Amino acid sequence: MIPDEKIAEIRERANLVEIVGEYVSLKRAGTNFKGVCPFHADSDPSFNVNPSRQFFHCFGCSASGDIFSFVQRIEGIEFMEAARLLAGKYGIVLPERPMTSEAKTRQDREREEKARRLHVLETATVFFEESLWAPAGKVAREVLRQRGVSDVTAKAFRLGYAPDAWQGLLDHFHRHRISAREAEAVGLALPRKTGDGYYDRFRNRLVFTITDSQGHPIAFSARALPGEDTGAKYINSPETHEYSKGKVLFGLHQARVALSKQRHAILVEGNFDVVAMHEAGFQNVMAPLGTAFTEEQATVLRRRVDRVTVMFDGDRAGMAAAVRSFPILAKCGLAAYMSPLPSGQDPDSLLREKGAKVMEGILQRSSGLLDEIIRMTAAASDGSSQDISRRVTKLRPLINSVRDAMERDLYRQKVAAAFSVEPGIVFRYLRDERVSETPAARPSAMPVPGDSDERELIGLLLDLPELCDEAVKIGAVSQIRTPRLREMAEQLVYNSHHHSSGASALMAGAQTDVVADWLAKRGLETLYENAESGKEALYEIREMMEKRNLETQIVEIKKQIQLAHASGDDMMVLSLQRRRTEIEREMHGVGIAFDNSTVRH
Repeated sequence: MIPDEKIAEIRERANLVEIVGEYVSLKRAGTNFKGVCPFHADSDPSFNVNPSRQFFHCFGCSASGDIFSFVQRIEGIEFMEAARLLAGKYGIVLPERPMTSEAKTRQDREREEKARRLHVLETATVFFEESLWAPAGKVAREVLRQRGVSDVTAKAFRLGYAPDAWQGLLDHFHRHRISAREAEAVGLALPRKTGDGYYDRFRNRLVFTITDSQGHPIAFSARALPGEDTGAKYINSPETHEYSKGKVLFGLHQARVALSKQRHAILVEGNFDVVAMHEAGFQNVMAPLGTAFTEEQATVLRRRVDRVTVMFDGDRAGMAAAVRSFPILAKCGLAAYMSPLPSGQDPDSLLREKGAKVMEGILQRSSGLLDEIIRMTAAASDGSSQDISRRVTKLRPLINSVRDAMERDLYRQKVAAAFSVEPGIVFRYLRDERVSETPAARPSAMPVPGDSDERELIGLLLDLPELCDEAVKIGAVSQIRTPRLREMAEQLVYNSHHHSSGASALMAGAQTDVVADWLAKRGLETLYENAESGKEALYEIREMMEKRNLETQIVEIKKQIQLAHASGDDMMVLSLQRRRTEIEREMHGVGIAFDNSTVRH
């Protein structure tokens, strides 16, 4: 376990606006920052970040919490991983957590093995990079020059060259005390078919370095050079501990800043397409790696953007890939657009032949991906009933993948218009195949917790923590009857004593805790800014709370009197009536006492 003081140190030193800003484009809105929520299909900026209290809250999906909660959700990791990631980012040294010797040995071994594999991959990356800029890499550099890739872009993508040798990399590894078996484990070496030993997987190829989202090399994609009869155009790393091709997007790390700012991703097919687009100034571009676009890749994008433009090659295969990508994007809540390229072109070739302005024009003329699919499907029809029926049938699963009911109906109308078919037929035939509608992103309103005076007191202490001791002194905190609200008030008092800004931790779990949800909403605004007026409000709240508690006692005594009457216990009735009179006198005196004491304090 990480000690509480280290968690507090991370919370104090980490900047939530800075961390969120790596994934979400934020704009200042008064004392807060606002942006489009990265956790649900948000159309309006409903995601709020409060920099002074270091917490976030979404009014759309009720996601809420502190910097740890955000990193956990956005990266899909556990609390301890999030804490270690943040500690590393802000230079905070964490002590080793106590554990059994067996567990510690296992954890240390796994950590060391992973660090070793990443070291091997990094060593290979440096070798390929150095080889590209060495005399032997001239043939690979010439390919980059012909394609208009500058040295700056090549270095940004860590492009490299695998020398024309059977074990050039293995010899380099040997000099760095890396074994052939280690090279094989990360997909860089293959065992010889005859005899002992290994040989390099990549030889005489231009090498594209594949990184994780943080920029660590995890795999490679190597392209054949002109004039070489080496079989496949591309040879890719096999899947390893670090690399699963269906979960990685080439160029994601280089695009991360642009994605955060634009909330828009451009999806292309090839590695060179990504590099060429970046070279031309389009920074929000990435590509799948030797596989069809997957749900895991769409999920990675959904954390960062809300709109994806598909720009696959201008041929039948490219169009088929675009069609396959639509339901995946739609199910993730991503708005899907398409920028069709001229026949026979890909982004790389188009940029080389036509330039960035033409590409900009194509992107500006992008249309809805499903709209384009419907149009092209109808245009290809021969007009016969059987052909129309067949083609419309193929559109059904695409339309049903759309999450919004109104959007589905609009697509059905477009199908009817495109095929010149009676809308009623289309609506009847393309009905939803799902049992029920997908739940709306916005949940029903949660009930407000506790009494209004209790909530007012906590809001006051949140705004003016310097009044916490006064609230305890006059008994205001002890008057809170709602257990969770009492717990929050006591935590705010504790924080004030320890000079902690840990109020954000109280707001975590807002999706499942109505009190945390209320506090998160309340925390986005500051209602009490002046200590003097806040102190007056504190005494007024204390008076209301005491009156409310006395009123509750009177209600309970009246019930007891009715029971005593019913049982014929006249002595009990008389005793209870005396108690009720005393409480009523006490209630009358509460207002006078506080009227006199407020000024003195």
